[in-house]
Amino acid sequence: MIKTIKKYLEFLKDLAVIPWKYKKSIWYLLEKKGLRSVKNFLFVKYFVTDEGGEVAILNNLIKETKFSSLAPYPFKIEVEHTTICNKKCIICEHTYWKEKQERLTFEQFKQMVDQFPKLRWINITGEGTGFLNPDFLKIIEHLRLKDISVNFVDEFDFINEAKARKLIELGVNCIWISMDGTTKETYERIKVGCDFEKALSNVKMLLKLKKELNSPFPMLCFRFVVNKLNYKEMPKMVELVHSLGDLGEGTKLEFVGLLTFKEIEKYYLPEIPKEILEKTIVKGRNLKVNVQFSHIGKSELPSINKCTAWMEPYIMIGGYVLPCCAVLMSNKRDFLRKYAFGNLYQQPFKEIWYSERYKKFRYLVQKNKKPIPILCAGCRAYDTREREKNHGILKEI
Repeated sequence: MIKTIKKYLEFLKDLAVIPWKYKKSIWYLLEKKGLRSVKNFLFVKYFVTDEGGEVAILNNLIKETKFSSLAPYPFKIEVEHTTICNKKCIICEHTYWKEKQERLTFEQFKQMVDQFPKLRWINITGEGTGFLNPDFLKIIEHLRLKDISVNFVDEFDFINEAKARKLIELGVNCIWISMDGTTKETYERIKVGCDFEKALSNVKMLLKLKKELNSPFPMLCFRFVVNKLNYKEMPKMVELVHSLGDLGEGTKLEFVGLLTFKEIEKYYLPEIPKEILEKTIVKGRNLKVNVQFSHIGKSELPSINKCTAWMEPYIMIGGYVLPCCAVLMSNKRDFLRKYAFGNLYQQPFKEIWYSERYKKFRYLVQKNKKPIPILCAGCRAYDTREREKNHGILKEI
């Protein structure tokens, strides 16, 4: 009982400090765009946990009550707008597949995203490089005109001064920089085709422009995918992030366990050595870098019964509607197309979301004594082993 009370007091404390934590951003938005923009900004902070968000009040409520019916029509989504990439990163599924490289045109994207009238947050990335889609900036501009929080992941290879200035002027909320090494040798061995010095130079250039334009946006975060080739550089990654200076309010450095599949199993690190982990944590504390960890070791994963990731649908290239982004990066695109809940080129999202199949899926995910829906089996973000062992996998819903 005392534990539960403490937990909720901490939660209330987190809610209370958000306006203070983001005071610069709030004042900036109030001055430049008005109260409506501030309200939308705070909505994201309170109702989203991913890039640019904080606490996700509704997710926590549904997690505790297990009433999936409380989930509203999605106000946060992820869209794969391109699968075009000129890199051969050794831990990315794109390197190993034989898929046709595609992209969404601006008109296709607009038709898709305009089906979400209450959309407040979007991650537009996918298994490709954003700036290789010639409509990428046009897509971002369309979203920002609607005051939708825009977030994406990028390796900072194609960002020049003109593009950086545009991203700042549009007020992109958050960019996650994919950086899996702190030395040229390690970084370029993993991210084949990327240029370590160029990426760092482009990050510094964007930060300089932010300062010149006196803008808190975009916030820059870093994602470091831990594997056998780079884990020793984790403490140095904290130092590197710290050396860049002010990255924006709410910035973080996330160390992510490798989401593995057959072709990259040899790079998987089942457990980070204790001394490396402790040194990384201490570095973060001493240098005041917000260090976070996710998907680090299967034993550390939360139970699938606690999952609310399905509240954030993922739309794969080709219009296929999936429950979340956790099913991606598994190098099984045919499987995902087969079990997708529908296709936006064939029917409206509203029909798909309220279909009996999708509703049953949402009901089943959190039910401890029910089979695991096939799309969730072997999830790399949540532990499904106990449920699979006791109740099996449901292939057809």
